[in-house]
Amino acid sequence: MSVESEMAVLGCVVLDGEFIKDVANALTPEMFTHDTTRRVFEAMVAQYRANGPVDGVTLVERLPDEKKILLQLAGYVPTTRHRFDYVKIVRDAWRRRCICTAAAEIAADAPICTAQESVERLRNLVVEQDALTRAEGDSGVSFAQAVDHFLQWMNAPKGAPAKSGYGALDRATGGFLPGTVTVLSARSGGGKTDFALNLALHLARRKKKVLYCSMEMPDEQLMQRVASQLMHIDGTRIRDRLLSDEEKGDIERVLCQFRESTRIQFCVEPRLSVDRVRQCIELYQPDILFIDHIGLMERPSMRDAYRALGWVSNQLKQIALDTGLPIVELAQMNRQSDGRRDKRPRLADLRETGDLEQDADYVLFLWRDGEQPQGRLSGEAWTDIHLTLAKNRNGRTGDFRFHWQPQYHTFMEVESKYDG
Repeated sequence: MSVESEMAVLGCVVLDGEFIKDVANALTPEMFTHDTTRRVFEAMVAQYRANGPVDGVTLVERLPDEKKILLQLAGYVPTTRHRFDYVKIVRDAWRRRCICTAAAEIAADAPICTAQESVERLRNLVVEQDALTRAEGDSGVSFAQAVDHFLQWMNAPKGAPAKSGYGALDRATGGFLPGTVTVLSARSGGGKTDFALNLALHLARRKKKVLYCSMEMPDEQLMQRVASQLMHIDGTRIRDRLLSDEEKGDIERVLCQFRESTRIQFCVEPRLSVDRVRQCIELYQPDILFIDHIGLMERPSMRDAYRALGWVSNQLKQIALDTGLPIVELAQMNRQSDGRRDKRPRLADLRETGDLEQDADYVLFLWRDGEQPQGRLSGEAWTDIHLTLAKNRNGRTGDFRFHWQPQYHTFMEVESKYDG
């Protein structure tokens, strides 16, 4: 039946050359099962793209060896009134073949994959097919509809965006806007988690529900940093429990008060999957999500690690778009800047995959320039650290300077080169 439908589609084009516009937009060569029908379709599209007439004469010129079949095409068409039905039959048959092939591959790989990986591949298959279904029924958005959508958005009550708590950074980005992805990158030990926890606490103080997914630290270690920041007590002393009874009492009092007014949920797992992220979002319904860090997330079984991490990045971007949730992804920075005279990070310094940069609305780099203080800082000492906004999909890039007190896991904004 599929080959007959393919012939009917091509026959309709021969009988009505204008129909090639719809066929070229709806079908692709891979959707044709027979080599001959595929070649004829490609010749029709090539003739159409060259702005030439698509009819029996021009097609015979392009495919003289297929003259016999070209002259027979019209005979496969009972009526051109059903031409769009023929296109749908060809497209549906191709989708069924794709589903069967993908399902067979998932079943064949099941013995060497975890159950979670198989589930995610099946979920991916469903998502792809859902997207194709929506595309078939979606004729796009007219300019008039786009104007209506924009005016509705412009005149709607303005909700409070998720602000970082750092004035210059918020002026540059507008805060963490709905559906956006922010990549926060630094070298190992460069302050990513400290900065992310500073952001999380700022947001929580503003009554935002924060979901913080950590694959590096258990919740006790995360809370050590939180307590150090809130109480201004050296984190090493908290870690080693070298605290006086008075300090312990103060920490307990402040954390208990903070607990009652703060909505932060920690998800601590050594290998977080995309599917698990979706579950946590559905369960907790946060206002913002932190991933610490994306390089440790569970990846699909692919030979190319670059593509595997890219898949994770693409999925997180889709979650942001589907849910309207701002996502902050922590990421490692590679060592390329070590060999450069200019230590200022570049987008190419993001580790492992270019999809992180492509999927991100904002890319932030934490980095230090020049000689750094030797040994651990104590008292009120601090070290200068730069925060570079290297990508800003909604505005200009910029530079910000902070004082970082790693002994208290605290960042203090100093100045910026961003004037809005």
